[in-house]
Amino acid sequence: MSQTICRMYPTPAQAANAKLELEHAGYSEVHLVSSNSVGESDDDLIAAITRGYVLKSHARVYAQGIRRGGSLVTVHAPFTGAGKALRILGKYGPIESGITEPESHVMPWDEATPMSCILQIPVLLDDPTPFAKFWNVPELASSTFSLSAVLGIPLLKSSDPGASSFNLALLSRDPTPLSSLLGLPTLTGRSARR
Repeated sequence: MSQTICRMYPTPAQAANAKLELEHAGYSEVHLVSSNSVGESDDDLIAAITRGYVLKSHARVYAQGIRRGGSLVTVHAPFTGAGKALRILGKYGPIESGITEPESHVMPWDEATPMSCILQIPVLLDDPTPFAKFWNVPELASSTFSLSAVLGIPLLKSSDPGASSFNLALLSRDPTPLSSLLGLPTLTGRSARR
């Protein structure tokens, strides 16, 4: 998964510097389009912009900015590389391009909650009702309500903790229950009995 990022600059020099730094940072698909780098027709300009993985509808808007003297840098950033590319592009004074950038809902990295950061899901530990808020379902009316109560099954059993509801043993003293059940030898490293 990758992301295409575009930034318009007021001068070709600023755009060229941004492109150069992106290439030095290891980005291989970086495109620079300015009014002096393409032909005179709008079709040539739009074609040059779309070579950088830009939608044609966006390329038409960018072309207007280039016709007014701007220069466009487009980078095709690989997965996890967009943040660094955005920082580099931001250093060279980008200007409004006419295209509204999507809002970034990227969470900052937190060493205490790495999985939440990777999946971009808010941390649920501090929330007493995380399921209800995450899935937008109403909270249960009282804390005494449970699936066990609805099904008529006691929440805690006072019977033997080693037995299940189906009268099957849950705990066993046999270290190899499957092998014993099937009558198969085990590979424990001990010498076999004869």
